[in-house]
Amino acid sequence: MSVARQYGERLEQLTLNGLAELGGMRELVRALLFDCGQDDVIDAVLVADELGTLACEYGDLPATVRVARSYQRPSLRISVSAPHLALPMSPSRARTSRHVLEACTAAWGIGAEEGGMTLWACVALPSAAAWQDAERDGFPEQRLPVR
Repeated sequence: MSVARQYGERLEQLTLNGLAELGGMRELVRALLFDCGQDDVIDAVLVADELGTLACEYGDLPATVRVARSYQRPSLRISVSAPHLALPMSPSRARTSRHVLEACTAAWGIGAEEGGMTLWACVALPSAAAWQDAERDGFPEQRLPVR
């Protein structure tokens, strides 16, 4: 599902039913970052993959993935929600996840919601230009196809 939101944001949502669907999530993130540099894309894909993997391995599926791209303040917010989502109990796995999130994001966190937990992260996109042209409603020229 693709939604254009006010203030120059685009929201994409998909459902993860297992690790095999992580490739589709990575493609979605890459498509949203068409105007970004390689380092920003790599960071965002790595973070999305980490959050999706945690949901698949430590949560009850299906998991809902939301990816929001802000064009006015260049950033990408990724959230993964699943029922009974828990963080890794293995100290080495927990350290790896924390290291990825702290190294590649501007902020990240965990929140409880009705019916489950949400892991979220915000990736800054310094290579993307801020889009402020009101005539284009805050979006760059190239638009993503509505699915």
